Amino acid sequence: MSGPGETADRSRASDAAALPYAVSAEDGGNPFAREGGSYDSVRPAYPDEAVAALLGAASRSRGRGAAGQAVPARGGVARAGVPLRAADVGAGTGKMSELLARAGVLVDAVEPSEVMRSQASAVPGVTWHAGVAEDTRLPDGMYDIVVFAQSWHWVDSERAGIEAARMLAPGGVLAIVWNQMAVSIPWVHRLTRIMRSGDVHRPDRPPTPGGGFASMRLTQVAWEDVMTPEQILTLGTTRSSYIRSSPAGRERMQANLRWYLYEHLGYAPGEQVTIPYATLVWLSHQ
Repeated sequence: MSGPGETADRSRASDAAALPYAVSAEDGGNPFAREGGSYDSVRPAYPDEAVAALLGAASRSRGRGAAGQAVPARGGVARAGVPLRAADVGAGTGKMSELLARAGVLVDAVEPSEVMRSQASAVPGVTWHAGVAEDTRLPDGMYDIVVFAQSWHWVDSERAGIEAARMLAPGGVLAIVWNQMAVSIPWVHRLTRIMRSGDVHRPDRPPTPGGGFASMRLTQVAWEDVMTPEQILTLGTTRSSYIRSSPAGRERMQANLRWYLYEHLGYAPGEQVTIPYATLVWLSHQ
């Protein structure tokens, strides 16, 4: 059974269209310059295991001495009480930046959209910068980890990788992270298709950054988020496909979502919906 207008839905999300992230917040090329202000309240954060994978990789890399033996580390402190430093590129509203900072990491968050930066919470340890992935203006060789959380699909992968390599300290870690609904589950897959946020980041297709990085290795984290149908409807308005759409296209997508959540799946207003997620954490070293 199909929902109203569902034939117009595409099986691949335009959130993952290969568009350069190196755009200004004013020129209209970055859809999130026009996001309506709900992104931070409804987009999920990242599971603890995903953050731990980033911290562990960065700590092990930075803690290796001349003999090649790893120095034990805890949280965001690599050795002798010296905090790790991270660049969060395409930081959005700072969901990854905040988690890293709360673990003791010093974070430089780079985000081109003023609308997105304005939604960020003031968190000690996070410094915000207006910039783009291919030209962050951050210093050379400063960072233990450069992370692209939910942003790599917007970048020029060759140029962004070269820029990340420039910023990383010797042996530093490049991390590319994606949160996505668990589309192996049929009802979730259909939900993502209606929202146009589909299954494009496959675990058998590692990112290929420039900059001379080794082949990326994957850690996957399965987890669940809980939302009401109304929050899911709002979540749909934060997708780039929705932001870019015409008023009629926006209403069509929201109508499809209302039908699917309330009629097809049978949820009542305010009822909790448990949504399975998979977080892909791709890591590489220089």
